[in-house]
Amino acid sequence: MLQDNRERTAESLNIEPDLVRLVYSSLPLTVMAILLNSLVLGIVMWNYIDRETIVIWFLVANSISSARLAFYLKFKSLTPEQQAAPVWREIIFASSAASGAVWGAVSIWLFPHGEIAHQAFLAFILAGMCAGAVSTLSPLLSSLVVFVLFLILPLIGRFLYVGSIISYEMGVMAMLFTIMVLSNARRLNETLREMFLGRLKQQKAKLIIQYQANYDPLTDLPNRRMLSDRLKQEIARASRHNYLGAVLFLDLDYFKNTNDSLGHSVGDDLLVLVAQRIQRRLRDEDLVARLGGDEFIILLSEIGEEFSEATENAQIFADEIMELFNEPFDVDEHKLHITASIGIVLFPIGKVTPEDLLQKSDVAMYEAKDAGRNKIRLFVPEMQKAVNYQRQIEKGLRQALSDGSLDMYYQPLFDADNNMFAVEALLRWEHPEKGVISPADFIEVAERTGLIIQVGEWAIKTACSDMVQLSEFRELKVCINVSPRQFEEPEFVNRVNGIFEETDVDPAKVRFEITESTIMNHVEEAISKMKELSEMGVTFAIDDFGTGYSSLSYLKRLPVDLLKIDKSFVLDIATDPNDAIIVETIIAMAKHMQIDVVAEGVETEEILEFLKAQGCSKFQGYLLGYPEPFEELFGRQGRLHILKPV
Repeated sequence: MLQDNRERTAESLNIEPDLVRLVYSSLPLTVMAILLNSLVLGIVMWNYIDRETIVIWFLVANSISSARLAFYLKFKSLTPEQQAAPVWREIIFASSAASGAVWGAVSIWLFPHGEIAHQAFLAFILAGMCAGAVSTLSPLLSSLVVFVLFLILPLIGRFLYVGSIISYEMGVMAMLFTIMVLSNARRLNETLREMFLGRLKQQKAKLIIQYQANYDPLTDLPNRRMLSDRLKQEIARASRHNYLGAVLFLDLDYFKNTNDSLGHSVGDDLLVLVAQRIQRRLRDEDLVARLGGDEFIILLSEIGEEFSEATENAQIFADEIMELFNEPFDVDEHKLHITASIGIVLFPIGKVTPEDLLQKSDVAMYEAKDAGRNKIRLFVPEMQKAVNYQRQIEKGLRQALSDGSLDMYYQPLFDADNNMFAVEALLRWEHPEKGVISPADFIEVAERTGLIIQVGEWAIKTACSDMVQLSEFRELKVCINVSPRQFEEPEFVNRVNGIFEETDVDPAKVRFEITESTIMNHVEEAISKMKELSEMGVTFAIDDFGTGYSSLSYLKRLPVDLLKIDKSFVLDIATDPNDAIIVETIIAMAKHMQIDVVAEGVETEEILEFLKAQGCSKFQGYLLGYPEPFEELFGRQGRLHILKPV
């Protein structure tokens, strides 16, 4: 409630300039009304009041009106920011008080004794002034109140002073009229404020939508959409004026380690500081944007007319950016020393699009990573092969999603009694030109391009549909890999629930496999999503356990029932003592936490026997079964003996 009041107060303060402008906009009409009413009043009272008094009052009243008109003209000449100054509200209050006092003086100077008809006329004129003030001064209620009270109270006092029955009656009527005027003014003021508040909220909502569409909410830097628009403009301008620009793709080195070891909030604060340092180094015509994660794009405009000159200038600028990382970043009492890898591409060389430049600079950046990180690499034609490959994979993957040419294979998981208790769903794709493409290759492209969302949904839907056909084996689960980007999608839980309803699968037959890094990127959000899905019946396994940087303090909070020991530790356990110790430790820890363990990469009898001796009771690997299409794994009666029906 307190927060709501603060927000409402802030909004009220924001609409004050609009209310002041509304009052000033009505000033010409107010001045004209005062002039006409003062003329009429002077003419009617000419033969009943001292004429010198009438003239003096008339001149004073219209002098104040002239001053108000002068303020109006000055106000209109100002900028909106200048009009918002508090002094203009104070001027309205002071001029309203002065005008109200002058018109209140009418009841003292121009009040005709013994002339009931003229007294009534005077009351009529003053009532009209009050009514007019309601329509012009209600936006600023305090100014209206002071005007009305200064104007009407002397009239009420006059009527009461006369002491006749009719004057008492007129005094009472004036009081009631004053109450009515102020009450109506208050309601009108509230209506105007609500109207302006509504308009302000609409404007704020529009600005927020525009901001969210074009800016990164964490760093306040332009996002991919705004960057793309700016790149289009710069490419066209560079082509028209025959100069070269550059795009720098900057990626922080080992940023994941910072997130994993110090927490997501420290990582976010670090990204903000990095963005601020880069911004301070840029020229006014340059731009830095955040693509997401720890990826930044720097757009340099007009860095040379010749290729050699532009290359040298881009390299010099990139070196200066690298120097920004020489000093540590102070984040939450931590001094963080980090480095960055930068890829550079010049433009316009040939016919390029914003997406071309981002892909090429991305490839150059990965070349810098492969060279040992903390390096700078310029995109050269030899790198084009990698760009072309990524484009072909992306195009082919989109086609595969539309024509249904992706395949799902299943690799069995066995317990110590040789019973298949689960299968892992594994994507396979046979490219029409390149043949079978490893998931390690096309999944990486899918992650970069965002296609992983569609690919992941296809995988979940396909695996769930297949599992529905095995309803007689109610204990058999399907393990489905979920990528970090897919899991981090805000609508992931709703989409999964929609797939469950569409396929009519029992959620208890589904186990999602996620990596440690998926959880550690956004710990609290990951835990919340996992708990939501667990309530539906879904179970979870942590894939490639032991290769990440997760904390056991988080592991005990997760609704996980299975750890999969990465095969990189399993393959050499019979010959490498270090791997053996790691595997033994994971198995012992999981037992204490009452979590099952599956060893991946079981390819020899020696490995299998070693694992059994250490207490591991669940296995996966080529020794026990290769990944196969659903029909081949479950379609032959001779293979069903490995299943354990309920």
